[in-house]
Parts: sequence; C-alpha cells; structure tokens
Amino acid sequence: MNQLKYLIVILFSLLASLSSAQQFTDKPKNNEVKSIIGKEKEITGFGNIDFKVGQVVDQQALIIGAYGGILINKYFMFGVAGYGLSTDSKFDGFNPESSTPRELNLYGGYAGMLMGFKIASREIIHLSVPMVIGAGQFDVSDNNYFDMANGDNDFVLESSSFFVFEPSALIELNISHHFRLGFGAGYRLVKGSSLENLDDDDLSGFSGVVSIQLGKF
Repeated sequence: MNQLKYLIVILFSLLASLSSAQQFTDKPKNNEVKSIIGKEKEITGFGNIDFKVGQVVDQQALIIGAYGGILINKYFMFGVAGYGLSTDSKFDGFNPESSTPRELNLYGGYAGMLMGFKIASREIIHLSVPMVIGAGQFDVSDNNYFDMANGDNDFVLESSSFFVFEPSALIELNISHHFRLGFGAGYRLVKGSSLENLDDDDLSGFSGVVSIQLGKF
C-alpha cells in the first residue's frame, strides 16, 4: 500500500510537470490546431545509457540499460528501452519442490516502450521525465544445485514474466550540442509476477539514476 502511495505522488508530480511544459509550446498561428507532429516541428534522434542503483529483494543492486528513439520539437520523447540486473543478487529462499532452505540468486531484466518529455531543454540545466512501460522476466537460480567438477553448478528453480512501469525524473546538463549528463531518481513498479520465493513488492523499488545521453540536440 505504501508503494502505491509513492507511485501516486510520482504520477501527480509528472502531471504537474507536464502542465508546466505546455508553457514552452509555440502559440498557434492563425488559429492553427496544436499537434505533436506538425508544421515547423523538429525531429531528431537520441540514445541513452543508464546506470540505476536501488533496492531489489531488500538489497542494493545495479541495473544497467539503454533507451533510444526520437525527440520531437526538443520536448517529447518516444522510443524503446531495455534494462538488465547486473549485480549478483542473493537472498535466502527455498526449492519450491522440496521447501529446502537455500541461498538463491536472482537474474533477469525488462524492456518496453519509452515515452516522456523534457522541460526547458534549451537551457544548460533542465528537467527530463522518461517513462518505461513494458514487460520482463526474472529467474530464481540455485547456483549450488549440482556438485560438478567443471563449476557449472547452477539450476533455474523458477521463472516468471511480469508487467513493469518505471517513471523517472532527471536533472540534465547540456555538456555540448551532442552530449548530455542526467542525474535523478525513479520508481520501478512490478505487477503480475508469480514466483514462489519473491512477490511484486520484492521486485519493485526506488533507484538513483545516472544517465549518459548522445544525440542531436
């Protein structure tokens, strides 16, 4: 329930930022209807590499990923994104078949559609609000399941797909016309997982974000 409250706060913050972003849109000429893609709209491409540090199964974990797409009129972002768990996330669990207590490992990632917006992107320091909506999969593995001489001892005990929604808010710095750095935070909301050892709350959580962006700005 507390995570739902946090998500509601984030969503209201995004809506407030979007309202502020409307102040930067061009005024209509001759009663022209406003549109995202229309006359005199500039479309450029960009790509990001993200490093996220946050809680996964009650411990700090590193998630590395990337997203890219198009930037419309320097404000609206559309594209695709993908992220993977990069650290060795261990936790105390059990084998679903025998209920034997074991030290288990979590592996996986998620991907989906990216959309968002930037506020005052022409300024040296500005706000970027990317949002990822998609799906992923996590595997729970026992890395000591077998006793083999070649060291290949791991065995996947269970796997599950899930829905993910991850909004973030970043302060971006324009280093050059083709290079930006971003620093901020996000919240990963996971729903629909069916693991025996972990639930949606274990896989959801806040994270700090460092982002490197390349493109034509």
